[in-house]
Amino acid sequence: MALETERLILDEWRVGDWETFRPIATDAEVMRYITGGVPWSDEQVRRFVERQVEMQAERGYCRWRLAKKEDEATIGFCGLGQWREERDPEIGWWLARREWGKGLATEAARAALRDAFERAGVRRVISVARVENAASIRVMEKLGLRREREFELEGLRLVRYGGERA
Repeated sequence: MALETERLILDEWRVGDWETFRPIATDAEVMRYITGGVPWSDEQVRRFVERQVEMQAERGYCRWRLAKKEDEATIGFCGLGQWREERDPEIGWWLARREWGKGLATEAARAALRDAFERAGVRRVISVARVENAASIRVMEKLGLRREREFELEGLRLVRYGGERA
């Protein structure tokens, strides 16, 4: 199963895809708002991809592998996952640095959110970001999610947005 937009393919992960995702998860700039710039280890990258395969099989959604239509190369992920102990799934995205500023996160997130609500039957989603991550917050707002609260966790200032199926 895959989703398509004008410029993107949101595809299911295969276990071997971790290698194509590795350059993104080891880029300190990409990881700035995720881990404070600390790159993931190969084991963390492999485990992330394995969890997406498992989640798709168990729940019917995941953080899709994101590829550009023109060459189908992995440029990140976008879709639903679980954030800590939250009841509602979280929509999130990471993009390779070379793809920033092109509207691709919004394009992918719209498709992933529509699929979650229409096909997967999700009723409500959240999205969490560091307060200083203005680009991700703009994507949340473009999706029509509403700011619910700002909070602190492990010394980080975070903001949570949420939205329900229309």
